[in-house]
Amino acid sequence: MYVVTRLRIGKNRPFFSVGSVELLEKIEKHTSIKKATEEMKMSYTKALGMLRKMETEFGFPLVVSAKGGNDRGMTKLTEQGKRILTTYQEINADVSAYAQKLVEEKFDF
Repeated sequence: MYVVTRLRIGKNRPFFSVGSVELLEKIEKHTSIKKATEEMKMSYTKALGMLRKMETEFGFPLVVSAKGGNDRGMTKLTEQGKRILTTYQEINADVSAYAQKLVEEKFDF
């Protein structure tokens, strides 16, 4: 048997989860919010809203953008944004491994 976990974090209510992580990963990959949203099939407006919400909740910028027009601008994760992404990925892997271990131990019938 296997288990699927979904880690969501927040202060008063969850605001950071797998969708947030995917957006940050795609921004890092493409150095572009627009290209990230195209790959995710998400509206640009929704992505900006997600980024604003995450930055408000965390209290610091997760991305930094340089303007430049067609193919000259870019958006990158800040060092804190990279740290948030890496930390979430590590915690999620630990939670998934622990959940899998529990399922294997408890579902022994």
